[in-house]
Amino acid sequence: MGYASEQTGLEEARLTRHAGLGDLELLTARYRDHAYALHTHDSYVFGVVVAGAEKLRINRQAYLAPAGSIIVVNPEDPHDGEKGCDAGWAYRTCYPRAELMREVAEDLELGHLPMFRQGILDAPDLASDFVRAHRLAVAGRTMEAETAMLMALRGLTRRFADLDGRNPSADDSEAARRVGLYRDLIEADLASAFDLGGLANAAHVTRFQVIRDFKRVSGMTPGQYLRDCRIHAASALMRTDKSLAEIAFETGFADQSHLTRLFKSMRGLPPGAFREAK
Repeated sequence: MGYASEQTGLEEARLTRHAGLGDLELLTARYRDHAYALHTHDSYVFGVVVAGAEKLRINRQAYLAPAGSIIVVNPEDPHDGEKGCDAGWAYRTCYPRAELMREVAEDLELGHLPMFRQGILDAPDLASDFVRAHRLAVAGRTMEAETAMLMALRGLTRRFADLDGRNPSADDSEAARRVGLYRDLIEADLASAFDLGGLANAAHVTRFQVIRDFKRVSGMTPGQYLRDCRIHAASALMRTDKSLAEIAFETGFADQSHLTRLFKSMRGLPPGAFREAK
């Protein structure tokens, strides 16, 4: 169990990791002026707004999440967030990885990982269960936290997941295949200066098709997708002993301050606080 926090004026964010739940990351935050840039996670995102309201986009859908709302984001779904009222918002979120959600799916006898069609859910009983589980996990109550969080995630999945899974069209599948190629090229050399022409040539398509592919599959522009890949890689390297300057250089940022600004805009807290939560 580890945690780190940052507090600046009217804003505060605390990140906790719970080993008993697969090193589950849990964020407790209060924001007034912070705004998340469009980004993705390779994990799920589950959260409950406990005060104020958050305005956000998930994929191409705009939402307003008042207090009591449950926020759900599938892995790799682009999303952002900002205040939905003058006072901002406070929430508790967690980021379960596929392994944890697969355990939930198996208990429900699903043949696939659960996916959620709606980004904002209205279920006061499940919101209360989640907040209680989150508090227990942050407090380090190992057995109670494991039980409460697993049951909260199970309840959300049983009631709201798309039990039939996703069935992409042929066009979507081709776009996804090409985006997989673009991603492989980017991840092979994150520090490179990529351009549309290079990606288009690799996939034997036009630059316009590259733009359409990213929009169709990720909901992002190519530039947003590139920044997101770099932040994912930087996040992983922050679990090592490398300095932030080294990480910034290896992942294609202009310098450490550039990495710090973009990281906070996507993760809600600066790299230093993220690292301290080991």
